[in-house]
Amino acid sequence: MAIILGVISVYRYFREEERKKEAEENRFFNQLMGETENMESKTEETTTMEETISTRQLVLNTIEHIGSKPEYTEDGYIRFEYQGVVFLMETADDCDFVNLIWPWCYSFNKFDIDEFARVRQVINDINAYGVASVFYGDTDSDEVAVHVKKNFYFIQQIPSIENYLRLILEDFFRAVRKLDLEIEKLKLKEGNG
Repeated sequence: MAIILGVISVYRYFREEERKKEAEENRFFNQLMGETENMESKTEETTTMEETISTRQLVLNTIEHIGSKPEYTEDGYIRFEYQGVVFLMETADDCDFVNLIWPWCYSFNKFDIDEFARVRQVINDINAYGVASVFYGDTDSDEVAVHVKKNFYFIQQIPSIENYLRLILEDFFRAVRKLDLEIEKLKLKEGNG
């Protein structure tokens, strides 16, 4: 019985020490972030007031803040240009997630079987390790279009939301660069092999 009480006492002691350490870390973190109790109450009030903006309006405002001009397409997408590339964004007012698409980032002839195999292999590799989904779709023409898409959380409480969107757009550029580079590597490998 004494052993059990000893084990429980040791457990309680270490558990209490762990709680103290966690509380100390939280206080230190809050001091680093410059948060005080007054700031927290102001943040709660601001958050309550800001919740009235819809996801679609938030997207439109953010696109304008990154220097692009949003416009609606016939299909209801928000179209905008960023660094010379046209993107489409799909939003709904009652949903906190949005879809961002880079349509036609790459295309190839559907009768070129070797290119089709290379593109399919590279797309599978990118999707296995990437943060944006790359996919292809057949069109009415002889071309197969390759697109990049990402579904992500987009709410007003995200700090520096403009930089958040820029970061996501950079993921798209990174995926397309990898797509181009890996396809060229495979072409060179096939030519030397």
